[in-house]
Amino acid sequence: MGFASGTVTFKRFFVAGQLLEGADESLLERLAAHAITRDALQTADRSAYGWTTGDHILDTDFEPAKNVVADGLLFALRIDTNKPPAELVRSYQRQHEQAALKASGRDFLTRTDRLQAREQGVAQADAEARSGAFAKMKQVPVFWDLQRGEVYLGNATSTVVEHFASLFRTTFDRVLTPVTAGELAARWSTQTGLTSGLDGCRPAHFVRPPDGFEASDPSDETEMMEGNRDYLGNEWLTWLWYASQAAAPELASVRGRPVTVLFEKTLHLQCAFRMSGTIAASADNPTRLPESAVALASGKLPVKAGLQMTVGQCAFSLTLRGDAMNYCGVRLPPAEGVVSPRAVLEQRFEQLRDVIDGVDALYAAFLKRRLTPRKWTSTLSAVREWIAAAGKTSRPASELTAVS
Repeated sequence: MGFASGTVTFKRFFVAGQLLEGADESLLERLAAHAITRDALQTADRSAYGWTTGDHILDTDFEPAKNVVADGLLFALRIDTNKPPAELVRSYQRQHEQAALKASGRDFLTRTDRLQAREQGVAQADAEARSGAFAKMKQVPVFWDLQRGEVYLGNATSTVVEHFASLFRTTFDRVLTPVTAGELAARWSTQTGLTSGLDGCRPAHFVRPPDGFEASDPSDETEMMEGNRDYLGNEWLTWLWYASQAAAPELASVRGRPVTVLFEKTLHLQCAFRMSGTIAASADNPTRLPESAVALASGKLPVKAGLQMTVGQCAFSLTLRGDAMNYCGVRLPPAEGVVSPRAVLEQRFEQLRDVIDGVDALYAAFLKRRLTPRKWTSTLSAVREWIAAAGKTSRPASELTAVS
């Protein structure tokens, strides 16, 4: 499974309801009741989905030895698709149009003829689909951390997330909330009593807005009225960039262990004013590239970054999207002092918790400043000066790739 070896990619969710003390037979019975079968839930796009044990794609025999790991529940979502390729449907339609044209003896087809040919092409492709000609299966790993009340899904695409959240609610009668920068900020501010600071938040300008920029974008106002503060994730990456280069190396701590961070490998920046495009920088340390500093000084903010993070003595690397807080390619240290596959897996989940705790601690260090007006005024001023100074001394180089 995706959590058992190699790098780990996942989307994080909060689980509503009371925390569970541990996995019991009732949870496994619920999974079994909604396992993937021939009569699995069908969707409008000819997909079917249900649970598997995650051991292999056909295994629906849930049991503690396979599915209860590291104080959590480990299983998988299987999605079966059986949709004819659009190009094939168009080809069948074209064949029926040619046949109709030949049979009619005319030089052209009427609109009714074309509609009939379209229906015939769709019906022909559907007949092949029912025979299983286009069947594809994939499974996505899932870990429910019962002690923390969180779920990690090994895929962040919107369709997979939609199917997963729907089936999870049907199976366990619990609602999932995607963990985004805004959601984390809302929960943290409630815990720390800084909700007034969050309520007063508006997107920060780290550089002077360009000519023609409209400060009161209606879509931005609507998002803020609806409580969307995901833009804080991009501001956090900007502050993290500044703090990792201009401030102390230890930015936070997790249970007494210092957390440090460096940018590495990749950096995506997007115009904060929505007036220009996106750029991607690739290098061992992309934030040190002159082009990155120039882009930052021109009004672009980091939206996705490769990070090297240490929590205590353990080093991790990952790529993180700021607004959605999606984790990609998380590289964990090799397991130490354990031999059995189960012990290795449990150690990897402990390391994964350290990664999440480290990111949360770094984000909390930013929120302490961002949601306290006096602190944020001085921090924003310092970041602006740093950006301006870096932009003046930088020149473009060849590692930067423009992305439309």
